[in-house]
Amino acid sequence: MTQDFDPAGAASRRAVLGDAHVDKLQGQGSPMDRAWNMYVTNVSWAGTWARQVIDRPTLSLVTLGMLAGAGQMEEFERHVRNALLRTGVSQLHLREVLLHIGHYCGIPTGAACFAIVRKVMREESIAPDAALLEDVGSVYRTAGAAASSF
Repeated sequence: MTQDFDPAGAASRRAVLGDAHVDKLQGQGSPMDRAWNMYVTNVSWAGTWARQVIDRPTLSLVTLGMLAGAGQMEEFERHVRNALLRTGVSQLHLREVLLHIGHYCGIPTGAACFAIVRKVMREESIAPDAALLEDVGSVYRTAGAAASSF
């Protein structure tokens, strides 16, 4: 039965994670799993992703930052895939968030996140956007900054 699942939460969850993933989760048969899936759908997905205050690409990027900071790399990978395939996150914006992750969460975490993105792009046959190369030289260009500007 699906009438216990909040329709807005279920729609958001399917839009972001995809039907196959949600069907798999909801098909888990035990009452304990069903209670968990109802909670996640009705509270997390209906209460956050379905609010329509922040657009989905931005929510995806915020989610990626939090998952990386929490060390939840399996879920990070799932959300990278969803960000690139379903929520409209540009590769340029994703790269910028990865740079922030590396700075604020540490170089090893940033490197792990970049590796996950490369893996997902390879598995999904996603070619790098040309925009990624246009400003790559300015990413670390700080030598020209005057000390007084800090």
